[in-house]
Amino acid sequence: MNNYSIVSDDKSILGESPIWDEFYQRIYWVDIESKRLHAWSFLDNKKLEWNFDHRISAISLTNNNDELICAFDNFFAFFNVNTHNITKLKNQINIPVNVRFNDGKTDGYGRFWCGTMSESSPSKADGAIYIVDEKLEIHKIFDGIYISNSLTSSPDNKYMYYADTFKKKIYKTNLSKDISNIKTSEVFVDNTNLKGFPDGSTVDINGYLWNAEWNGGQVVYYDLNGGIINRIKTPMHRPTCCAFGGPNMNVLFITSALEQETEGSNLSGQTIAINTDTVGNYSHRFIGN
Repeated sequence: MNNYSIVSDDKSILGESPIWDEFYQRIYWVDIESKRLHAWSFLDNKKLEWNFDHRISAISLTNNNDELICAFDNFFAFFNVNTHNITKLKNQINIPVNVRFNDGKTDGYGRFWCGTMSESSPSKADGAIYIVDEKLEIHKIFDGIYISNSLTSSPDNKYMYYADTFKKKIYKTNLSKDISNIKTSEVFVDNTNLKGFPDGSTVDINGYLWNAEWNGGQVVYYDLNGGIINRIKTPMHRPTCCAFGGPNMNVLFITSALEQETEGSNLSGQTIAINTDTVGNYSHRFIGN
């Protein structure tokens, strides 16, 4: 296992959506089930926290340094981290009962991608993937998904990755400035035979995909053809997502989910940082009117 440090003492029930903010030099992440947004500032070693009335699932930086675009359980909104103002988008979508927003990222065109997931038991293919464009209009891109995850774009902005965690598959689709041209999708990695499930992802400067493996206790990174380059074992059994950050962009931050049956015996639910021998890309910022 690589040497790691603990970002903060907080344990998330369901930590997700780590994002490095190079302007404020802080790492953001959410705890979906606690309805909470966290941040750790590297400038002054200070922990920040914001609480909400709704579950917050995914976040993205925007072209306003003080503002994030957020997917809450069933709506999109902007959140100002300094004034604490929440501004819901005028355009929203009606998602089915027992479905909520899950993973999200902004692509190189400045559009926020976000997927939904079924909370039914057993899970149903009621999830979908959406784009919020620069005019704040919402477009459905793919449907028939059980649990959407792993949304991240390639450094050259030619491809978008996403996963259906339930199916244990990671997909790759073409990117285009014209949303109507985003049509093709192919299986990038088929993890059907693995114990773990593909959760959140990021890419490094080489375009390699780094994927947190839920119930697998590891982050796996893949080459451009979906071949495994290496595995990073984590002290948490349920890593949920990862993001590069730090002053030199070579630190991999990994969020995780709490396991009640082992609470107190490991680092489940905590966010950790691991130094790597590669560097990541700055997060794309949402550009909206």
